[in-house]
Amino acid sequence: MRNMKYFILFSLLILLIISYKTYEQYKGIEYTQKLIVLKESESLANFISSFRQTYQDAFLNNNIDVDEKTIHLLPIKTISEISDRFSSSVQGDILIRTVSDRPRNIDNIANDFELDMIQYFRKHPNEKQKFLQKDDAFYYTQPLRIKESCLQCHGERENAILSIRDKYTNAYDYKLGEIHGLLNIKIKERDLFADMYADFTNTLISAIILYIVCLTMIYLLMQRIRRKDKKYAKKLEADINIKIDELKKQKEAFETLFEKSNDGVLILDDGKFIQCNENILKMLHYKSKKDLLNVSPSQLSPELQPDGRSSYEKAKEILSLAIKNNGHQFEWVHTKSNGEDFLVEVTLTPITLNNRKVFYVVWRDISDEKEAQIKLLEQKEILYHQAHHDALTGLPNRVLFNDRLEHGIELAKRNRTKFALFFIDLDYFKQINDSLGHQVGDKVLIAVTERLKAKIRKEDTLARLSGDEFTVIMEDINTIEDVSLLAQKIQKVLAQPIHIDGHTLYISCSMGISIYPKDCTAAKDLIKNADAAMYKAKQEGKNNFQFYSPEMTEFSLERMMMKNSLRQAIDDEEFIIHYQPQVDVNSGKLIGTEALIRWEHPTMGLLLPEKFLPLAKETALIVELDQWVMTKAMRQIYAWHEAGLNPGTLALNLSMRQLRNDDFIQIIQENIKIIGFKPEWLELEVNEGQIMEKPLESIAKLEQISKMGIKITIDDFGTGYSSLAYLKRLPVDKLKIDRSFVVGIPEDKEDMEIVKAIIALANSLGIEIVAEGVETAVQKNFLLESGCHYIQGHYYCEALSAEQIEKKCLGIK
Repeated sequence: MRNMKYFILFSLLILLIISYKTYEQYKGIEYTQKLIVLKESESLANFISSFRQTYQDAFLNNNIDVDEKTIHLLPIKTISEISDRFSSSVQGDILIRTVSDRPRNIDNIANDFELDMIQYFRKHPNEKQKFLQKDDAFYYTQPLRIKESCLQCHGERENAILSIRDKYTNAYDYKLGEIHGLLNIKIKERDLFADMYADFTNTLISAIILYIVCLTMIYLLMQRIRRKDKKYAKKLEADINIKIDELKKQKEAFETLFEKSNDGVLILDDGKFIQCNENILKMLHYKSKKDLLNVSPSQLSPELQPDGRSSYEKAKEILSLAIKNNGHQFEWVHTKSNGEDFLVEVTLTPITLNNRKVFYVVWRDISDEKEAQIKLLEQKEILYHQAHHDALTGLPNRVLFNDRLEHGIELAKRNRTKFALFFIDLDYFKQINDSLGHQVGDKVLIAVTERLKAKIRKEDTLARLSGDEFTVIMEDINTIEDVSLLAQKIQKVLAQPIHIDGHTLYISCSMGISIYPKDCTAAKDLIKNADAAMYKAKQEGKNNFQFYSPEMTEFSLERMMMKNSLRQAIDDEEFIIHYQPQVDVNSGKLIGTEALIRWEHPTMGLLLPEKFLPLAKETALIVELDQWVMTKAMRQIYAWHEAGLNPGTLALNLSMRQLRNDDFIQIIQENIKIIGFKPEWLELEVNEGQIMEKPLESIAKLEQISKMGIKITIDDFGTGYSSLAYLKRLPVDKLKIDRSFVVGIPEDKEDMEIVKAIIALANSLGIEIVAEGVETAVQKNFLLESGCHYIQGHYYCEALSAEQIEKKCLGIK
């Protein structure tokens, strides 16, 4: 039956093709007929045009008069007669007419069709001919236009040839190019085309007969093939029945093994479970096979596997591996019907079942086995960690530290690099432990550990050897300056107050540093040298670091010499004051100056504060220096005011050691009185971190100063750890944004956000804000847009002497 349908469709397709080709051939005959007639018409038209022009030229060139004898030789007469004779010779199949809507000869009057064509060509002056089929004939029309030679007969009458003018009274006043008539060639359909259509009909009949014969032969052939197919199908059916019996036996054996298996077994077909055994129901806690087979495989797995990968994506990858390797075994976390996850070992094997490619899936529950392995591994890791780490801080202990140190030496030797060993001992830790107890002491050690971790790199090793002794192995160093920088960071972070159980505690550290391989190459010698350098730091007054290397020994000597010369420098008046302007960005006016001390050292030249102020703080000379700067700067500001100048407010840096002196308030009052200085001219800058060392004491002292009319500024704001609660209580008039945040603008987006936050905080508290270290227009514009109108820095002016300030900022020439 199916073959018969194909036969009918094939027959219809052949018939459709023959019909299309027949139609195409018929249209081709029609086109050929029209083309022949058109070319014939064009040839006749060209001939008549040439004949007409020849006769016309003969009359004009020879000045032949038109009379009763010669009139019949005119083109209009001869062409009509020739056309009639030619039409008679072809039995009227071809008729040629030259006509006009204003003829001189009544025989040449245009009929209705010809009049329509004359009007058509006048409306379409660009058309040169028109070819069309009408009824049983073809018509070729061509407009007759006035040429130069035509004007002698059809132009203005007074200019026409005398004989023409005398003979005719009409058909004058034509202009060059104007249509005065029409050439009309009519060609009837002839026997030639009838023969063509007869040939076409004969060809069509032959094709139909051939089509019927071919279809009959194909039909008979299909009947013969069909009989053979039936015979083959019967034989095939017998063979299939034999194979089915064999497959039934194999299926029974498979199903027996399938159900009897101790493991859970599933058949997976195109992403769906189509069969399962009883054990898998018990494993997954499903009541019936129907319940389980209606569940999507993805519902039997959590969203993520233990390695963090998506269960869905990982399953697709595993199925591909199973197909590629003809099987795959792996571990997988599945989910029971009660939502509990468990671990199974899965064996995935591609097989063919019922002529379909499916997966034979075997599950073996290994949860208990894996849990036992994990517990054993965890116990090993715990024991290892306890043996190699400090119980209190979790840091590597001496055993692991020694191992890391040996490993660091091997690595540095192989890569030809250097590393530094820090030996850190906490200052004053014993007093905390003795006075507040070991529990507080342990919390201090934990806090110190966290601060040290925050300052070292990932590749470095931090260890606790015992008590308050810590070590740092700083891998792969380039310069001594890198080591010094880390040591300074450690000093700074440990100097910040520690708040424990209501206590605010202060500690510092003494550090000794040895360098591999410069100092030595053996681990025990590196430890010994770092320990020795640490004791040297203790001897230097604690809260410092010392290198075991010769370079740093020279540095220590230099520091010692500078300490000794500080006292002499005060006596010899080697210190001078420079003033750096503070400017209102909106108006560009000077609002104040900050007094900055410089040391004109007799051998080292001009020294900046960072070179000698730390030493002054260690030797307590900082108080004397601060008082000297205060007195001298106040006298200078007073002198400028007396001279009628407006230097604005004087900003002085105030050390906490000076603030805590009992007579500090008295000293300020005496200077104001003796110098004649107004309190509103003075602004004291106090470091944020120093205030927070003893916040309650600082608040009390600063309130006394504020009541005197002196302004208070928090210097280096953002670098310390001030509490908002304390900040609200402080009598603060201004916050000063530290230069470390300004210098990163605009590259460092984090610094920009910090600056915005400080400005917003100051505005919310009603406190003025000034930014120091401004060096570029970009920094200035950013600060202005963010709401900070007062700036200080090299963008406007560097720190200058009093004489230079007078010339540059105060207008004295």
